[in-house]
Amino acid sequence: MTTGLFGSALTRVNISRQGCGKPYSAGCSLIRGWEATAVKNVKLGEIAGIFNGVPDARQHELLYKASFITYNFIQPKHLGVFNDIHSASEIKRKTPISKSYFVRKNDIILKRLNPDVATLVLKDVPNTTFSSNLIIIRLQKNYFPAYIACLLENQGIALLNGNIVGSVAAINSISVKALAALDIPAVTYERQITIGRMWLLHKKRKRLLGDLIAADQRLMAAVIKGVTQIPGRNNNGDFQKRH
Repeated sequence: MTTGLFGSALTRVNISRQGCGKPYSAGCSLIRGWEATAVKNVKLGEIAGIFNGVPDARQHELLYKASFITYNFIQPKHLGVFNDIHSASEIKRKTPISKSYFVRKNDIILKRLNPDVATLVLKDVPNTTFSSNLIIIRLQKNYFPAYIACLLENQGIALLNGNIVGSVAAINSISVKALAALDIPAVTYERQITIGRMWLLHKKRKRLLGDLIAADQRLMAAVIKGVTQIPGRNNNGDFQKRH
């Protein structure tokens, strides 16, 4: 019996309100009293297709620009921390891109360099491909995407950030091969749904709390400015000339 990324081949995990506990972390909270029993581990590469994206390099313009095929293009900078994808750029190609390189609903996107979050694609994104600096994980139907994204974000990324490149500033990188070798606890599909939905809810709560804190800070700044601003004085602290 071998010990994999998320525990041994037979694993019992006690889950509390504070978080999933080891080997999961607090980003994946469940209700106290739930227990998830992994009958076995499966390799991520056995249950998902894992793809590097297309090169970012610009192609030389042809004599007739109509010969170009234009695609939406997701790069690492477009990924948010709440499963959101900011406005994608465009990329032009002389030949069609393979259908497997189009981003689909329920794909999981990871940054190849310095990965920090797992982005789950929650809706269809037509005519959109992705950078070679991104990796997409496309699961089989009997695995709940949010469950796998939760495991990757809360445990997998930290353990995969082992390849150090560069001399001054360390750059953590992950590979398709390393991802394919990850052990995933094969809990029942019902448990996958429970864990995955709680992770999605955690993301929403975190975003709402962030928005609330930002709004509260703006309110406090406005209140303080209202009581500290002296009539007749401009923003530089100088008295304004009265005519």
